[in-house]
Amino acid sequence: MATESNLANEFCGWASTVPVLTAASLDEIVNSLAAFIRDSTPEQIRAWKASVPKLQSECGKLVEVEPKALQYGAILEYQMPEGLHRVDALLLIAGAVVVLEFKGDGWRPEYLEQAADYARRLHWYHSLCGSDGVRVHTIVVAYGTRVSEVFAEWHTCTNVEGLLDVLRRFDQPGGTPIPVARFIEPQLCQPSLSLVQAARKYFADHALPRIKRIDVITDAAVACIVREIHRAQENKVRKLILLTGVPGAGKTFVGLKIAHEPLLDDLAVAYADGTKPTAPAVFLSGNGPLVEVLQYEFRRAGGGGKVFVRGVKDFVGRYSKRNAPSPPHHVLIFDEAQRAWDARKVEAAHRGATAISEPAAFVAFANRVPTWSVVIALIGEGQEIHSGEESGIGLWAEAVQQYGSDWQVIGPSRLRANFAECGVPYREEEELHLSRSVRFNFAAGLTTWAAEMVEDHPNPTALAHISSQMRGQGYQLRVTRDLHRAKEFLWSKYRELPDARFGMLVSSRDKDLREFGVVPSDGRFFRPGPWYADPEASPSSCRRLNDTITEFSSQGLELDHTLLVWGGDFVLNGDGCWDDSSAKKYQKKSMVRHPLQLRRNAYRVLLTRGREGVIICLPAGLEKLDRTYEFLVASGCEVLL
Repeated sequence: MATESNLANEFCGWASTVPVLTAASLDEIVNSLAAFIRDSTPEQIRAWKASVPKLQSECGKLVEVEPKALQYGAILEYQMPEGLHRVDALLLIAGAVVVLEFKGDGWRPEYLEQAADYARRLHWYHSLCGSDGVRVHTIVVAYGTRVSEVFAEWHTCTNVEGLLDVLRRFDQPGGTPIPVARFIEPQLCQPSLSLVQAARKYFADHALPRIKRIDVITDAAVACIVREIHRAQENKVRKLILLTGVPGAGKTFVGLKIAHEPLLDDLAVAYADGTKPTAPAVFLSGNGPLVEVLQYEFRRAGGGGKVFVRGVKDFVGRYSKRNAPSPPHHVLIFDEAQRAWDARKVEAAHRGATAISEPAAFVAFANRVPTWSVVIALIGEGQEIHSGEESGIGLWAEAVQQYGSDWQVIGPSRLRANFAECGVPYREEEELHLSRSVRFNFAAGLTTWAAEMVEDHPNPTALAHISSQMRGQGYQLRVTRDLHRAKEFLWSKYRELPDARFGMLVSSRDKDLREFGVVPSDGRFFRPGPWYADPEASPSSCRRLNDTITEFSSQGLELDHTLLVWGGDFVLNGDGCWDDSSAKKYQKKSMVRHPLQLRRNAYRVLLTRGREGVIICLPAGLEKLDRTYEFLVASGCEVLL
C-alpha cells in the first residue's frame, strides 16, 4: 500500500518528490523496493544499500543549490515498457527526464548502449517524454571504479562525484517538472506494436489492438474509407479508393482493420440464389512473404490464417479463369497495390487466365459482385522491386478507363495526374495520404534519408544533416567493415529482450558476398514465417543471424534492428552515380525496363526495415565498396568500432 509520501505502484518500487527521497530512511526505501521486486537477491539488496545513499546525497546537494528542486520527482526501479528491464532511478527535473543507472561492479562499454536504449524508449513510448521540450537523457553513474566522463546524444557517463554537475546541465530555466503521480500512470507508457505483433494479438484480444500512435495517424483515413464504403452501398455504386503513404505509415494496418473489425458486417447483399457473403471484405496482398508471415502468426495465435489474409496471385488465378464464380466480397482490399502485375506478367504466371493486368482484373471482379463494390488500393511509394511491377499507378488508371467507366475514383491529390492522363474523373480526399511513419519508432526522417541516399549524385552534407536529426530522435544508424563485430553488437544489445527481432538482409542481385559467407536464403524452400516469428532457439530464427533475406522477403515487414550487408550490385562510382554493372542480370530482360531503378528501390527497401536502427556492413576486402563506405560515413553513419 502506497503511503502519502511513497506513490509506488505496480510499475515502480518507489515514487516521491526529491525532498521526500532525501529524508527517507534507507531501510524504508529498501523495504519498498524489495516488496516491489519479490525475487530480489541478496546481491540486489546490497546494490541498493550501496547506491541509494549516494543518490540521496546528490539529490540533497541539488536541493541546496536549486530551490525549485523541491518540486522535482524521484522514481526508483521503474519498469520499462517492454516489461523486461527496470531502470535504477528516474529524476523528473525542470524540463527533463533523467534516467540514472548506477554501476558499482566495474565498467563495461556496453553499459552506455544499454543506458541510451532506456532513454530512446522513454522518448518514444512515454507520452509525456520528448514533447513540450521535455528532454530524456541517461546518466551512467560509476561508483565502484573511476571512469572518464563521456557525453553523447542520449547518455552521459560520470563518476558519482560528478553527478550533480551533470544533472544541472539538463535543468531547463523556466521549465517545470512532470508530477510524479502523473508520470507513473500506466496508460501513459505503452510500446507500439509491429505489424506482426499486431497480428499476433488479433486472436488474443479478438480485435486488432488500438495503438495510440497508429490511431492518431490512421484514424482519419479509416473513417474516410468506411464512410465511402457505406455510401457506395447506400447509392449502389462502384468505387476505387486509393490510400497512399510513406513506408511504415500504417497502410497495411488500415487494410487489416477495415477487413477484420466489425465495421462492415451489415453491408453484405444476397446473391440471386439467396446466399450471402460471410465477410463483406477480404484483405489481399501481392507481397507473398507478408502473407505467409501474417498467416503463420494467425495460425500460432489459434486461427486459420487464410481466412483473414490471402495472396493476390492466388485470388487472381482463381477468379480469372473461364466460368469462374464472382468473388464473395463487396470490398476487395489490395495491399502493395503499386506492385500490381502488368498483363505480360499475369499471362506468364497464370496459364489459362485472361491476359489483363491485375488492376484490370480487380475492376472486372468487382463489376461481377451484386449491386455495389469497392476496391481499396493501398499504395506505397518507390517500392516496385519485381519485374512486371514497373507500370505502377498507371495500371489502375488504365483499368478504370477500360473496365470501370461508371466508377468513382477517390484518392489524395498526389495521384490526380495519373488519372487525368486517362481522362478518368477523380475526387480528392487528403485524408487518404499517410505522411508520417509509425513503423520507425525513432526516425521520422529515415524514409527521406534512404530515398535521397539512392539517387544519383547524393549530397553527403544534406544526408548527414538528416541523420543528425534521426540521432536526436533516437535512431541508430551505424556502418562497419566487420561482419562479426556487427553480429556481436546485436546479440549483446538484445540478449535480454527475447521478443525483439533483428536479422540480416542482403540484396537479391549481389554476386560478391558469397566469399564472405553471406548467401540469400529466401529461395524456393525458405519460409519467412518462422524466420520472423520463431524464438532464438529455433534454427530458423532471424535472431541467429545465419539466414539472410532479400528485399523480396523484407518488403512490407519490419524488424527492431537490421544488419544490412551491402553488396557489389549497387556501388557508388567516381562520378557520384550509382552503378549496377556488377549485379546479377535478369533472365528475361524484355520484362525489365529500368534495372538500375529496381536496384535503387531494392536498397531503399533494405535500408528502411529497422524500427530502431540499422547496421550497414560493407565487408573489408571488397575493394569496390571502399568509396561507398566512405560516402556512408560522410552521410552521417556512426562507425561501429
